[in-house]
Amino acid sequence: MSNETVLIIVNSVYQLLTAIHMKWTILNPYPVELLITDVTPGLVSLREQLISTKLFLRVLSGSVKDLNETIKKSEKEMTEVFKRGRTVLRWQLSEELADYREIYFSNFDFFARLLAHVYYDHPCRFLWYEDGFSSYVIDYLKEERSQINKHAQGREIRDKVEKALLYEPRLARRGDKIPNMRLPKINPKDIDFIEMLNNIFQYQKPEHDPAFVFLEQSFRAEGISGNELFLMEQCKNAVAANAFAVKPHPRNEINLPFNLGLTPKYEIGAPWELYLLNEQNTDKTILTICSNAALSAKLVLDLDIPTVMLYRLYDGKVLWKEDDVLKRYLEQFRIQFAGNNYYVPKTIYELKHILKYLGGQK
Repeated sequence: MSNETVLIIVNSVYQLLTAIHMKWTILNPYPVELLITDVTPGLVSLREQLISTKLFLRVLSGSVKDLNETIKKSEKEMTEVFKRGRTVLRWQLSEELADYREIYFSNFDFFARLLAHVYYDHPCRFLWYEDGFSSYVIDYLKEERSQINKHAQGREIRDKVEKALLYEPRLARRGDKIPNMRLPKINPKDIDFIEMLNNIFQYQKPEHDPAFVFLEQSFRAEGISGNELFLMEQCKNAVAANAFAVKPHPRNEINLPFNLGLTPKYEIGAPWELYLLNEQNTDKTILTICSNAALSAKLVLDLDIPTVMLYRLYDGKVLWKEDDVLKRYLEQFRIQFAGNNYYVPKTIYELKHILKYLGGQK
């Protein structure tokens, strides 16, 4: 009898939400093991809550953040790590991996490539599941994008990955040859699913829950400079006092908007999508440069929530190499999928008038 066990690798809270959703829906018939990593601070602390759901056969943890830095090293250094693949995995993971029918991953990082190398000769399918807009616009396997795509073992993942699972495949703009398959949307009326997520993430509604929430992005964590703080200030000044807050991005170690007085403390401690599932707040306005969390209300949950996207006012590059592709993706979303409550201002003057229209008049 063939092995039916599936492994899902999770590096972020958004990925964890999708992993749980996949087990709840398309992977329901199969035994599934979950591997949560330390790429996002605090993610591993959810392990006990995940075990208590009994949803997964095993919940493993992995220390892979430092391992992923190997991707920046020389070809010789990478080769040495690939040679010690199984030993490295034993040291970095809480338990040994098993034989799998399928391995689901979201990031083409060194860890995923090491797994592809270790399982290269195994009858084990690799499936790429979405990690926000990057999964729609970045060809991670393009040779000129990274040296590891020219490395003999580093590029083996190209042979293993069979398809990409996206909430909206029609938006894909990557240009690679990986087939896109549809992930079912999360059902906002599935009370049992929402209650399970609330238990896992210990969800509590924020005490201060203003009408306008700006979703910060991880630009500072990635060393990308731009005018995000300036745009936060413009939004804050255009709405009533106490009507504005900034949700910090988990990868930004310092809450700079709070330190600068742009926002009160506003931390949910759970995926933004879980907040929306609980509150289903169509009278709230989401502001952001182009955070995937702002799009996921529509793409993942099929909710039409007032959203103001500021990417036309942003003076930095969101993606170093695929910024033009991202802009085409965002424009296609605006034209084809955005509801009646979706706004993309071209000037600060227009932004202020949109916020006034949405109830932000002081």
